[in-house]
Amino acid sequence: MRILHPLFVHLHIAFLLMAFFAMYLWLFRGLLTSVFEDRLYRLARTATWLGVMTIALSMIAGLRDAFFGTIVRVSGPLGGWIVIKVMLSSLLLVIYGTFLRQSAKKRSYLQEERRVMAWCLVTQFVGIVLVAVITTIGTMLVYYQDKVPRLPAPFFS
Repeated sequence: MRILHPLFVHLHIAFLLMAFFAMYLWLFRGLLTSVFEDRLYRLARTATWLGVMTIALSMIAGLRDAFFGTIVRVSGPLGGWIVIKVMLSSLLLVIYGTFLRQSAKKRSYLQEERRVMAWCLVTQFVGIVLVAVITTIGTMLVYYQDKVPRLPAPFFS
């Protein structure tokens, strides 16, 4: 518990940040130089795939901690926040799944297909914002429990 959960949590954040930066570096570099480097785009796709896989592992480790852990439990006074994190993490999987599905539709170069490019850029942006929200909730639950409003889980109280 002490090693697996932090490893999975920090690993998917790193992969998804790398995907976000690679995608927007691809965009801004391409706009400035009119050379859109496909390797940056492929890096964003690969990092997103790795991020999605580690999100799933992180959710499994997080649920294990939520039911058997010592810091915050689903049955405790902050259990509702865990339910919110599970729902947001599931939404995160849907968002990055949409990125992966839409980005696979590109035939030659992403910049030539404006609609697919817009989907890719929007899903990466919304995804990283959601990662920040989920991370903030998790940080508050672990380090600042006294400042978080009590929100018992509706099904486990």
